[in-house]
Amino acid sequence: MEKENENNKRTFVLTDETVNSYGYRVLTSGAMVDRFRNNPVMLYCHNDCTLPIGRWENLREENGRLLADAVFDRKDQFALEVERKVDEGLIRCCSIGFEVLDYDESDKLKVPGQRLGTVTKWELFECSICAIGSNRNAMRLSHEPGIPAPVFSAGIRLTLTRADERDISINQNISEIMTDQERQEMEQLRSQVQTLQTENQTLTAERDNLREAARVAREAEIDGLLAAAVNDGRIAETDRPQWKELLNVAPENAKAALAKLHTRSSLAQMMGQNKGKGEFAGKSWQELDRAGRLAAFKAADPEGFKALYHETFGVDYKE
Repeated sequence: MEKENENNKRTFVLTDETVNSYGYRVLTSGAMVDRFRNNPVMLYCHNDCTLPIGRWENLREENGRLLADAVFDRKDQFALEVERKVDEGLIRCCSIGFEVLDYDESDKLKVPGQRLGTVTKWELFECSICAIGSNRNAMRLSHEPGIPAPVFSAGIRLTLTRADERDISINQNISEIMTDQERQEMEQLRSQVQTLQTENQTLTAERDNLREAARVAREAEIDGLLAAAVNDGRIAETDRPQWKELLNVAPENAKAALAKLHTRSSLAQMMGQNKGKGEFAGKSWQELDRAGRLAAFKAADPEGFKALYHETFGVDYKE
């Protein structure tokens, strides 16, 4: 490793005990760092799916701050680019990743400006170089004469993704950091959501009722059509299930087919009088048949013969 002179030493404040932008703070005295000392990786923006860009050396505590020196990987092109930006002051912040071991929500540890609780015990497992974070003091210290240590409104970006089962829930305390106007707007939104949910339930019920009414009406229509077809002899009672299925699947086609079927002549029709001409007028098919006059009737009045045939047998006469 190339040794750096003292004036160019890259020392960072990894964390201190000030209130971060989330509204809580982390006690330096509660840090467990053995794990980090064994593997002092430097990531970029907590991305542990890529290779580290360097390591941290000389981890120590000074005046409630946790400090360490950055050592960049000079054989990694991306790490060299990050190092250049750090040296030129384009990037000054770092960010710790840690596991929360104990969290105190009481007011006894709170300081002015602290809205949430205090992390009292935690384990450090990595520290990343980042552009923007939440602890305004977590950044590189400047040791060059005449250049004061920078102070920003934003600093370290903390990650709580490995918090234990008592993970800090910022969302549960969000109402504590909202303004009155924001609370009012949130309540209005909640009311609107509730109204929309109620309207949706009402419309869903109306839709279901309409669907059920349409189903009942359709069933009644089908039953009526089939009853009429059975009564007038267009279909047999045993054929009703097949026709009902057809009317459900293709109602218009089934209705058209039913309408084209011939009705079965009733006994009264079969015994009815012929409206033919001359000597055949008023005669039934049976009478003409017994008298052997059907052939003569057909020859004298073909249309009357066909009409009487259809009236008697319910089908058209075919030559």
